Amino acid sequence: MKAIRGIVFDFGGVISLPMDPTFLPRVQALTGWLPERTLEGWRRHRSGMDADTLSAQALYRRMAEDFGTQLTEETLNTLAKLDFDAWARPNPETFAWAQELKRRGFRIGILTNMPTAFLPWFDRCAAGFRALADAEVVSGAEHIVKPNPAIYDLMVRRIGLPPEALLFLDDTQANVDAARACGWHAHRFVSVAEAQRALHECGV
Repeated sequence: MKAIRGIVFDFGGVISLPMDPTFLPRVQALTGWLPERTLEGWRRHRSGMDADTLSAQALYRRMAEDFGTQLTEETLNTLAKLDFDAWARPNPETFAWAQELKRRGFRIGILTNMPTAFLPWFDRCAAGFRALADAEVVSGAEHIVKPNPAIYDLMVRRIGLPPEALLFLDDTQANVDAARACGWHAHRFVSVAEAQRALHECGV
């Protein structure tokens, strides 16, 4: 087994804190949708936004059509901003660990599903992390969304390490499973402490 030489981080729920818990209740106040319904709509349409084929406003418009709800353009714009704001909450513990890993000689990557419209929020939340990274792959810029194997292959080329030398941290199990299928080490991120244990289990 080749030694781990690169750590690749997802953004949402890893570099950033999990989604703002006030977000779904605020969506309900604007639309009447129960949180489970909003999550159902996300599962159906979110990959389109992450691939940059749907704007955030178009995502919520499609959800409204699915649910038989009439929403104004003003409400759609408000939902889009609330959505982006809900994820732009940095996790300082992850950043501190990434800085330590960089000092120890690891290459750092960012592999994330996000639309290009989110990039100003991404930079506001994680400018320091982006500056630290040796390679970055954003789904909206590439029109490829995790768990498509092609997005993992693109990161391998950009970071310049073979899959077996990479550890991927993502809070979504399907994305972790896809990385493993591509030959990476991968771990579902819950906390920095757990991620550190996963790295140690890889022999580091």
